[in-house]
Amino acid sequence: MARDPFSTEAAENFLEGSSTAGKWPKVGYVVEGTVTDYVMAQQTHYDSGENLFWEGKRRVEESKVEDKAKAEPVMQMLLTIQGEPTGETWQGLFNERVELPDDDGARTLYVKAGLHAALKDALRQSRGRLEVGAYVRVERVKDGPKTDPKFAAPHRYNAVWTPASKNPRKVEAFMAPAEDESPFG
Repeated sequence: MARDPFSTEAAENFLEGSSTAGKWPKVGYVVEGTVTDYVMAQQTHYDSGENLFWEGKRRVEESKVEDKAKAEPVMQMLLTIQGEPTGETWQGLFNERVELPDDDGARTLYVKAGLHAALKDALRQSRGRLEVGAYVRVERVKDGPKTDPKFAAPHRYNAVWTPASKNPRKVEAFMAPAEDESPFG
């Protein structure tokens, strides 16, 4: 189960800042690590940063929603993993290399579209479940057809999920229940 978003641990992680986004700059690239956290979050528009909503079967920016009572948020999962530090990340639509001199190996995977399908399939094949301590390995295996000239072609992934009970790389600190003191007690 995901960490309590109102716990002391969650507040400390919030103040530390988020991890680097997991990215796959080219076919064959792999991002892998032990799951340390997961949470659902609303997707935002790539250019404007506005929250996205479903209006019928279309994703629209919040400022363009016609009937706010019927619009549903477009959601994604933020899956945080702890892997080996690489000292680099990739930025922008065309994957420009950026050095990370203080890389700690933590990556956030923005789970939607092709990545969602790959992880769902990996969970099913492993007979596993979404849990802290599991190990995930995601490889970009090919690109789909490019439908919008201003965006890169959608990536296709292959994922392998190892349940926490079978993960030789798990760190017990990730698995321990939070010992949280109530601020009201």
